[in-house]
Amino acid sequence: MADATGVTALSESLQDYLEAVCLLVQRHGVARMKEVAALMGVGKSSVTARIQALAERGLVHYEPYQYVTLTESGQAVGRMLLRRHRVLKRFLMEILGVPEAEAEAVGCKMEHAIKGDVLDRFIRFLNFIETRSAADGAWAQAFQEFRASAGAAGTNDAAEDAQP
Repeated sequence: MADATGVTALSESLQDYLEAVCLLVQRHGVARMKEVAALMGVGKSSVTARIQALAERGLVHYEPYQYVTLTESGQAVGRMLLRRHRVLKRFLMEILGVPEAEAEAVGCKMEHAIKGDVLDRFIRFLNFIETRSAADGAWAQAFQEFRASAGAAGTNDAAEDAQP
């Protein structure tokens, strides 16, 4: 079943390829197959099949031996996917203190595991945190201190045990 953005109609793999194309188009105006392959860590033949699948869904313009560009709907879905990915990665890095490489990998898995309305609510919450931190960073600083003290003492088992 597809949602209003069309994301649920795409496999995780196609979402990742669309994100890669969108990122490259933002950087360079077009995406080259070899750049997509490098970004995805795969061979060019793997990229061709996925780009063709995205073209069949009306998300990219693709002709063999040409640059890849985004359609209007591909641009909208790609930007939304990139935004979700960036929000999750930033949360993992800036709030939880996860190293960047790990935050990249975990954030990618999270964006695929958390679906629909739950992910939208999570992103709205993270946006709230971001705007609240800009206005008053006291809670964010308090959490950083808590995280540092809990990390030194291990997990906070008493707080976890008190939860229903």
